[in-house]
Amino acid sequence: MGSWRESFETTIRELELANRKKEALRDLLDRNRMSRSTYDFLIRELEDEISRLRDHVRVLAKSMNERIGELHRQERLIEGFLAWLELMHVGGEIDDETYNHQMDIFTSGLDATRSEIKQIEEALRRIK
Repeated sequence: MGSWRESFETTIRELELANRKKEALRDLLDRNRMSRSTYDFLIRELEDEISRLRDHVRVLAKSMNERIGELHRQERLIEGFLAWLELMHVGGEIDDETYNHQMDIFTSGLDATRSEIKQIEEALRRIK
């Protein structure tokens, strides 16, 4: 689950910091605390960094959307297993203990899957 999270959070923090630096540079120039040539040099480097970070965010968003697709497939698969388990239990093919044990396992997996989908969707909303 966390493979996307750390990279996403780090990149977002770096992008926010770069944007604050850009604002600070503009403020320093406006208050005549920095020469235009120094500003131009620093802002060019900073804009390159911001562009690189935005590109990285786009790549991350793409992989996060792919992960959501994988998780939705996993969700459907688990739901299918749960339905099959219900059928087996109703048909008397498995006892109550086995049914309850398997139901707990599949339900936990389904909850974790749905939780990760929600977390990724919330993270993606932050960058739109």
